[in-house]
Amino acid sequence: MLLATAASTIMKSSTSTSIPNVVIFSTINQIATSLRKKAPKISISEIRDDALPVSGDLNIFEPRYIQSSTFQQLKDAQILITEPALLAKILEYNPDALPNLKWCQSTFAGVDTIFDTPGMNSPLHFTLTRFAGTFGRPIAEWCMGRIIAHERRFDLVEKDQENKSWRGSGDALRNFRYLSDLTIVILGGCGDIGSCIARAAKFGFGMRTIAFSKNERLELPEGVDECTNDLSHALREADYLISVLPSTSETKGLLSDKAFALAGIEQGGKSPVFLNCGRGDVTDEGSLLFALDRSFISAAILDVFEKEPLPETSRLWGRNDVIISPHISGETRGQDVPELFLKNYERYVAGNDLLYTVDWGKGY
Repeated sequence: MLLATAASTIMKSSTSTSIPNVVIFSTINQIATSLRKKAPKISISEIRDDALPVSGDLNIFEPRYIQSSTFQQLKDAQILITEPALLAKILEYNPDALPNLKWCQSTFAGVDTIFDTPGMNSPLHFTLTRFAGTFGRPIAEWCMGRIIAHERRFDLVEKDQENKSWRGSGDALRNFRYLSDLTIVILGGCGDIGSCIARAAKFGFGMRTIAFSKNERLELPEGVDECTNDLSHALREADYLISVLPSTSETKGLLSDKAFALAGIEQGGKSPVFLNCGRGDVTDEGSLLFALDRSFISAAILDVFEKEPLPETSRLWGRNDVIISPHISGETRGQDVPELFLKNYERYVAGNDLLYTVDWGKGY
């Protein structure tokens, strides 16, 4: 309903107001198709360039291979939809590549690649908005799926099937815990993604939910039993510890060095399973290995890493107490983009503040 209202308002405004053209430069399929379907009166230019990685691996994108015609379209763009990594690499290669840009809609929630790029840690000449408010449900699904798979030892069931062995793993399949007996601690649990995970854990499985936030909360988000700004308390209470923290100066290295020791049994903790689907630089590989070797944490289920792609030389690959996925807990789908974009487009045309504008002081 909100999407239809936004599109309708934009269409009506076209009779009296010039509707700005939207340029799409993205590795994500179906953005232009979905946008044209929802708002057919908006002028859309989708740039196709062989420099865009077909695989979607933004690490291999090289701006020097962009066609001259593409650079001309980018030069003329006033509104751009793109990935933050593409934006950062383009501006690093040519700081004057987007002279007419007024607003860029990121296709990702995180924009740390921009802040990590030299020369881009201060406000740019255009407004940048994050693709937020969308990833809560899929990331909550990923978290709960991983937790259930870990508790119920789905990995052993698969091995038994491969070996054609009925109950071959024996007692290991029986020694699981009910989720309703466990506590899930979410670092960043009062935000959109964190609160979605809390609701799924609380209302779906009866788990006790604790949100860690740097700021005290007078009112608890729905599904959160407790909110704390005491990291040591949060670490000690967790059976499952999930980080959805963004990458900022305050969160980088938060769980590095011996921080996980507070979650260990000797410090009154429960040796929790650690899941990271926020940003990889909240900790580092050495700290994770140190914590696993000393049983401060009992396992690590990792979707994000300090360095991506994770190098083949990483010691995390070969460990039985580590599960690795390639940053896929919350993927942007082309059909998801129009809802938020059209809300912001309507605001842009009306001259109003945009949703999820990047705060350059906070870093997100």
